[in-house]
Amino acid sequence: MSKKISRVVKMQCPHCQTENPEEAKFCMECGQSLESEQEYIPPPNPAWTDLCPACNYSPLEPKTVKGMLSTKELLECDYCGAVFEKKGSKYKLKDIYDKGCQFWQRYRGKILTEEEWTRIAKGGISNEEQRIIEEKERKKQQLIEEQTAQNDLVTFVNQLAQGTVNLTPLSNPPIILKKKEVAHLVLGNISFHEPRAVRKTYGGYAGPTIRVTKGVSFRVGSVAARSESHEELRKIDQGTLVLTNKRLIFTGSKRTINIDLRKIIAIEAYKDGVASQRENKQKTEYFIGSNRSTLTFTTNGRRHTVPFTGPILKAAIQGQISQT
Repeated sequence: MSKKISRVVKMQCPHCQTENPEEAKFCMECGQSLESEQEYIPPPNPAWTDLCPACNYSPLEPKTVKGMLSTKELLECDYCGAVFEKKGSKYKLKDIYDKGCQFWQRYRGKILTEEEWTRIAKGGISNEEQRIIEEKERKKQQLIEEQTAQNDLVTFVNQLAQGTVNLTPLSNPPIILKKKEVAHLVLGNISFHEPRAVRKTYGGYAGPTIRVTKGVSFRVGSVAARSESHEELRKIDQGTLVLTNKRLIFTGSKRTINIDLRKIIAIEAYKDGVASQRENKQKTEYFIGSNRSTLTFTTNGRRHTVPFTGPILKAAIQGQISQT
């Protein structure tokens, strides 16, 4: 709906049609007032065919091409030879004189709406191009956010390992704490693994086979057997892992392990847990499944939630060791 705007319009006399000077306020012939408020209707928006999107120089002229089986409605530019074929409510760029021009390389065969072609004629882009730009921007922003989160995680893990930051103390851990002992971490659904010696025996026949008659034969010789032993990592128990400022404790249905942090010699981190070596313990102890839990931390005012991986668990243990 057109917007109505009131303004003073000077014109020929509406009563007697006498032409009057521009500055006249009354008709010199009949005295009719020449100042009146009239309705002003802005001109309608120009059609997209008024300016060829390809050359921005000439309008598009409608043409109809009749074939034996169909009739095509075309719009052609006499200047650059751009041809647009009507496809439903849209138009397809079908031809142009200069096949090497950027416009043809960019939009040949494209079926776009009148609004899109109008936008292109004014220096804009199509909806598809806009989506591509927005998708690239979204991926770029996502990459920046992921890189920022990774940098924040590295900073946090380093601070955790150095003991400059601690995990939030827990008020009600599932173990009995000793004097001046504080629980900082509880991880459920942890698998405890240890290496176990496994022996395998291999047997084989040694000796010739003698054929007596058709379908009848017997073997002469003996069966030789050999045995090999190697270690395999076996799951021993499933339970809860608790880290305090003094101990690393595992409680399961079959096994309870109480490790004094001061006795730990080395810790190796994996994606889903850690392996611990301690004094007076020959076998390495594996605690697997930490990444089933999550950690929420804040660095530089940014809050992140990530899986509680082995490197984070290792850093938490190292941080408490550094403060003992």
